[in-house]
Amino acid sequence: MSMLCPHKEVCGSCSWSHIPYQKQLNQKLSDINGSFALKDLDLTCQTILPSPVTEHYRNRMDFVIDFEGRVGMREKGKWWKVIDGHTCFLADASIERLFTHVRSWTKTAGLSFYDRKAHTGLLRYAVIRATRSGETLINIVTSTPATEEETLFVRTALQSLATVTGATTLIWSQNTTITDVSYGDILETISGPGYIQEIIRGSTFRISPNAFFQTNSHGAELLLDTVDEFCGDLKGKTLLDLYCGSGFFSIALAGQAQKTIGIEMVEEAIADARINATLNQVDVAFHDAKTEDFDWKQFRADVVILDPPRSGMHDKALADILATPPKEIVYVSCNFKNFAREMVQLQRIYHVDNMRAIDMFPHTPHVELVSKLTRK
Repeated sequence: MSMLCPHKEVCGSCSWSHIPYQKQLNQKLSDINGSFALKDLDLTCQTILPSPVTEHYRNRMDFVIDFEGRVGMREKGKWWKVIDGHTCFLADASIERLFTHVRSWTKTAGLSFYDRKAHTGLLRYAVIRATRSGETLINIVTSTPATEEETLFVRTALQSLATVTGATTLIWSQNTTITDVSYGDILETISGPGYIQEIIRGSTFRISPNAFFQTNSHGAELLLDTVDEFCGDLKGKTLLDLYCGSGFFSIALAGQAQKTIGIEMVEEAIADARINATLNQVDVAFHDAKTEDFDWKQFRADVVILDPPRSGMHDKALADILATPPKEIVYVSCNFKNFAREMVQLQRIYHVDNMRAIDMFPHTPHVELVSKLTRK
């Protein structure tokens, strides 16, 4: 690594950056296997794939704007305290460049800053995303303007920011609630197409402002390779992608299966998934629904890809799998502790044929874990 971040001890985003990279990988394997031991699971992960890049790999950063106009990242454990001017050596270089412009604009645009205690003011977050091909997206999140005049003033200021930055697209998102989140429910495209596109292993993916996409595009290729390998020969089979997001796995693998279905509860992600299917000329049936509420068992899938959020599967979704277990599951987990907890029940029906960790998040304790489960 080129240098330690001067804010490492207070920010926490790169909490493992003081550890040599090979030792980070070894520790992640140890942590995974330790979680299995705590649950008395007879499982061992022996392989971890390193990230192809260990710095400037993050393709998205959510920067906080506080009530005094500070722009940057929060201090660890202090939601109210922002380290002004602090970006991150993990961020894509394009993000760092745009951050400088956004921070300067924030302080000079004349817009009010949001107070998270009083719930007053406008500017709340600046989310910046980048692709490996050089496309960039800036999403400025504000509260809802009080008047038409204020709305016009914000729009004019954002148009100025779009000109200065030269970003591929700039979005204005209004968060109409007091919930402190870095996205909005009212979106307006200020410049550009309103999205960016990333190419992973030959497939093109549209990334909208609120859509989830793998944070490490370089590592995402390793993740997709592993899921592809674990799915095996899909010829003549039905592939079901639960928690499919914008179709990252289902679109890339659809050409191999006889039928492919994706289920996702985020409406914007499903809209992107359908567009992505068209872009890549593949046939995938996408459904906008919660996995735990949707009757996915009707498809009689041969192979199911599970990629739940960090919190793990909903209890009902897990119960449905236990009640009607598909023959094969490829489980993609970004929280190995929750995976271990769920395996306590899944092991009654499934045995683990293969397991591989992928380091999508160098210099942090986080890691992806992919497991191939076959029904006994």
